[in-house]
Amino acid sequence: MRHDVPVSKAEVRARIRAARRALTDQARHDAAMALAQQVTAVLPPESGTVAAYLSLPTEPGTSPLIAMLRAAGHDVVVPRITGDRLAWVPLLADTVLAAGPMGFSEPVGDALAEGALAGVEVILLPGLAVDRAGIRLGQGGGYYDRALAAVPEHGDGGPLRVVVLFDDEVVDRLPTETHDCRVDAALTPSGVVPLA
Repeated sequence: MRHDVPVSKAEVRARIRAARRALTDQARHDAAMALAQQVTAVLPPESGTVAAYLSLPTEPGTSPLIAMLRAAGHDVVVPRITGDRLAWVPLLADTVLAAGPMGFSEPVGDALAEGALAGVEVILLPGLAVDRAGIRLGQGGGYYDRALAAVPEHGDGGPLRVVVLFDDEVVDRLPTETHDCRVDAALTPSGVVPLA
């Protein structure tokens, strides 16, 4: 998908959501397996902590990716919605998942201390699209923009910020607002796309 002239965020979201709904189960499965293979390109050489997320049915699947991270010795934390914020919970073999306020699976258990996200090595973020300047388009709730606002950028010693997308969701330009946080790269089934 190319957007030479940015349109409204609502229009871009509608287009991408429609395209995602049209994907076959096989295409989703293949993409999830490819993402699990490609994620090694953004991981630190030693095991560390990676912030990931539990994907929704229409999002690029993260279950194989998370399994690969844990098998490689990385600690994984995933978010839970708490009010208008995200709390980060270690994802262990025995972590219980339950429906959260938005209706999708979230981890039950003790969350990490506030500010812990700044200490992870890599943050894998959901999104609908990203542009070449690193502007990420999310679902519209602002949860990740609020979470990232308190985390140093990678160039300032913070974690590498990587949005997980399908291949055609890396676009030339997106509409932007002042609160939008930039990401460093996109992880797609075809590989990692560095962003400005």
